[in-house]
Amino acid sequence: MSKYLVIVESPAKAKTIGKILGRDYKVLSSVGHVRDLPQRVLGVDIEHAFEPKYVVAPGKTKVVEELRKAAREAEAIYLAPDPDREGEAIAWHLHEVLATAAKNKPFHRVRYNEITPRAVHAAFEQPGEINMQRVDAQQGRRVIDRIVGYTVSPLLWRRIRRGLSAGRVQSVALRLVCERERRIQAFVSETYWVLGALLRKPDRPDETFTVRLARIDGEKPVVGDEAQVRAALEDLEGRPLRVKSSTVRSVTRRPLAPFITSTLQQAASSFLGYSPSRTMSLAQKLYEGIDLGQGGPAGLITYMRTDSPAVSREAQAATRTYVVETYGEAFCPETPPVYKSRANAQEAHEAIRPTDVTRTPASLAGRLSPTELRLYDLIWRRFVASQMAAARMNLRTVLIDSEPPPAQRRHYQFSATSTEVAFPGFLRVMELDIRKSLALANERDDDADADESDEVVRLPELAAGDLVEPVKWLSERKETKPPARYSEASLIRALEADGVGRPSTYAAILETLSQRDYVTREKRTLSPTALGFQVCDLLVDKLNDLFDVGFTAGMEQQLDEVETGAVDWRRLMADFHEKFSAWMENAREP
Repeated sequence: MSKYLVIVESPAKAKTIGKILGRDYKVLSSVGHVRDLPQRVLGVDIEHAFEPKYVVAPGKTKVVEELRKAAREAEAIYLAPDPDREGEAIAWHLHEVLATAAKNKPFHRVRYNEITPRAVHAAFEQPGEINMQRVDAQQGRRVIDRIVGYTVSPLLWRRIRRGLSAGRVQSVALRLVCERERRIQAFVSETYWVLGALLRKPDRPDETFTVRLARIDGEKPVVGDEAQVRAALEDLEGRPLRVKSSTVRSVTRRPLAPFITSTLQQAASSFLGYSPSRTMSLAQKLYEGIDLGQGGPAGLITYMRTDSPAVSREAQAATRTYVVETYGEAFCPETPPVYKSRANAQEAHEAIRPTDVTRTPASLAGRLSPTELRLYDLIWRRFVASQMAAARMNLRTVLIDSEPPPAQRRHYQFSATSTEVAFPGFLRVMELDIRKSLALANERDDDADADESDEVVRLPELAAGDLVEPVKWLSERKETKPPARYSEASLIRALEADGVGRPSTYAAILETLSQRDYVTREKRTLSPTALGFQVCDLLVDKLNDLFDVGFTAGMEQQLDEVETGAVDWRRLMADFHEKFSAWMENAREP
């Protein structure tokens, strides 16, 4: 019979950890939270320090009884849910429902960042206690969200229709989407023209290149109608073109930090077309363990809910060895890179990385599903690249003047820029085509508007004073563009930049907006529905301060401070509820 009871929150994780720990440990799953606030009532005693009234979660009675039975039989209980706020709260709730059955048997809290034999055994060798400050931060968030949802949602039922919901963070995200859509609707497009030329050197007639009109009389050109286009092209006709300068500038591009939750969701959306919820579901499987046919399931990545880009020394050392052996010493930087967390990062985790860097995507082909493999490949490449040497780029810029003849006064200057990879560095592992490599190296969105760019694929050798001749004058009609709609990736980026929500909440926020029919997804972009506009307009009209971006971000910061012990969660609740009650009183007025 097993001596020790270990409780995790998912069956897959239980299976992987059970294989690691062996016969002395009985590993069971709580299948998520075993206690929560009741479904049909507020469940918070506002008059008595906002005391939550927890009940056994729906469908969990049998699970709780099985856990109690196992606790009676065990010598000690190890609480091993995920190492974040939600996991800490699950561990605390487990302790609360099992304490009586376990009597005086010891409870231990174990935390690990990856499900590998080394990490799991190390965690069990040095167990700790439940972090009540982290639990209180989760309780504070849960209670505030319950009060907001249960109090504000009926306002929507009375004014619009039953069944609608409002959420402290969800409604702020909806507000961002609606305000962006209103800007798009109000946008008035203006027509303009871009002028340029297809040129060649007289002695190299087959090597043509494109330049763009950059200056007219030293100023940025403004060409607003066809008459101006014709006048400029007639003015240019027959003029000699001479290279004013040809310069090369060396630029160093450093790799991006390894993934955290938000950047993984953004990249998976942009590169793979995965929704945030799908990304997190796949990442959960990779973290909890995939059966590779080699002695049971293995955890392939570290914990996927994190806002820390930190990397353990062991992982860095292993990756540096892999880089040298695979790509050569030149691709390994002299010192391991260090990436800084955001100012309000609160999770004491590592970045999302492979648990074994030598387990390449190619080695897992056929063992993972295609969707799992694509996500693992994205995580693996981003991490390995983050530990590699910087890329060096040569930016060649050519300025070409069209000096005015005696009878004309206007001076035209054309420009073109090309980028050559002098040393690929981290780009080698990314295996992108040259356009995407350059976009990444220059920290640009590959789909970004290129109307202002004079970049070309390549330029011939040109020197100051060289004459070039036009093959064809170019003109293209353009229209100014409205702001882009939010994609799932860009909305997550905006929420993170504003300090609204936390990494573990983004996927759920976007999923709720879609499920409630507040937004629609089309070609990765988010548009508010008529219902979404209606809900947003009512909430902003009646409760503008509550659903203000700045207020919501400030509340997130205070919840972070609960975790550090700087703020008492019940004091936070009292301060919030005083403001909230006044806002709701005003909202009830006609």
